Amino acid sequence: MADNRVICAVGISICVAITLLICLLVSIGTVEPIEYGIVYNSLTKTVDSNTVYPGGWYLIGPINSFITFPATLVNLDFADFDGATNKPLVVKDNDGQEIRLSFAIQYKLQEKKVGELYLKLQKGYETTFYTYVDSVVRKVVGDFDSTMFWSNRTLAGELLRKDIDKKLKIVYTDVNFLQILNVQLADKREQSLIATQVT
Repeated sequence: MADNRVICAVGISICVAITLLICLLVSIGTVEPIEYGIVYNSLTKTVDSNTVYPGGWYLIGPINSFITFPATLVNLDFADFDGATNKPLVVKDNDGQEIRLSFAIQYKLQEKKVGELYLKLQKGYETTFYTYVDSVVRKVVGDFDSTMFWSNRTLAGELLRKDIDKKLKIVYTDVNFLQILNVQLADKREQSLIATQVT
């Protein structure tokens, strides 16, 4: 009889230990080393926007999970090549000349503000980024004369980067770099600029 009690106690102990281990395992959340995470509660359908977790393993509870965001520089291209995130922008300079502009930016989300970014734009924040970048580029290039990309491409790129950075800071993002990949003018205008450069 005593042996049966011991066997029963051991069996119950093993079951409890397994149950606790399962609970512990489903309570662990991970954030990759190149990500930030905020905790999402599947019961209340809310996020804790105040605490941002860097890469690692965390005990967050069985009804919680992580919503993750990139912690590294992210590339947004406006270009024709395969895999580009968006098409080149067709804009006009202050002479009304049409320019087909291919460029890329690299942005980084502000770590401490990731929760606020999520509350403001959810996970579709890049759609808003495209809209902001498009409007800024149209405005900035609209102030350029049609020789700007020929005479001082570095300055043109930096002016674009600074204004895009200023706009994206509203949504807790820093634009670190911008590269102008290609500038296409109307054929006639391009030929006249080439002739000017040659003479």
